Amino acid sequence: MARQDKVTNVIRRTAGEVKRYRIIMRVLPITMAVLVALLAVIYVISLLYDNYGSFTVTVNKMDNAKYALTLSETPDFANPSGRLNCKANKEITNIDGSTLPLDLDQIDGSHNGENYVAYTFYCMNAGTAEVSYEYQVVVSNMSLDIEKAVRVRLYVNGVYTDFARTKTDGTGPEEGTTEFYTERTVTRGQFDNFAPGDITKFTAVIWLEGNDVDCIDTILGGEFKLDMVMNILGVGEAA
Repeated sequence: MARQDKVTNVIRRTAGEVKRYRIIMRVLPITMAVLVALLAVIYVISLLYDNYGSFTVTVNKMDNAKYALTLSETPDFANPSGRLNCKANKEITNIDGSTLPLDLDQIDGSHNGENYVAYTFYCMNAGTAEVSYEYQVVVSNMSLDIEKAVRVRLYVNGVYTDFARTKTDGTGPEEGTTEFYTERTVTRGQFDNFAPGDITKFTAVIWLEGNDVDCIDTILGGEFKLDMVMNILGVGEAA
């Protein structure tokens, strides 16, 4: 009798194992599909980041063609676009900002140095009506507190300002800089009475300031990406 009970228990245990096996085999393909989809999303995000580089400029379009801004890497607008992109070396080291070239605003398009990003471009009113527009330079990606040592220089029609995060101790701006407008917004500005054919010239320069007390080993491997977005705020009379 004992032997029969033992045989029965073995059969029951085996049947349970078979049931669990069948459940696993049904769930496993679904789990694998979810993992593959997740990896695909991560890959796409990584691909987009690589394609859009370290500094991206976009203009938000309006439905009415009379009110339009367009971008170009050259003042003749031979290749106008609604999006511009500047790529940079993936690995850079800190530098002394005072050693940056003096002609940063004199070279069109991307003209990165070994350890800095530099990009010159133009924004034109391509519509037929006068407009007001706003530009914002925003931090779209940052990690490992690297933004604490980053400097952003923005030339607007030849006049530049250096921007930096507020000092870590909260006592004010870094020497020779203007504080970021907010934690995620470097700066913002506005142009009024921007007539058809009017052009604004911009140059953005990004580097790690070696003289910053926050430029330490812990930021090694950090990432920093800026976007510049332009929006039409108001419109004038149609031409």
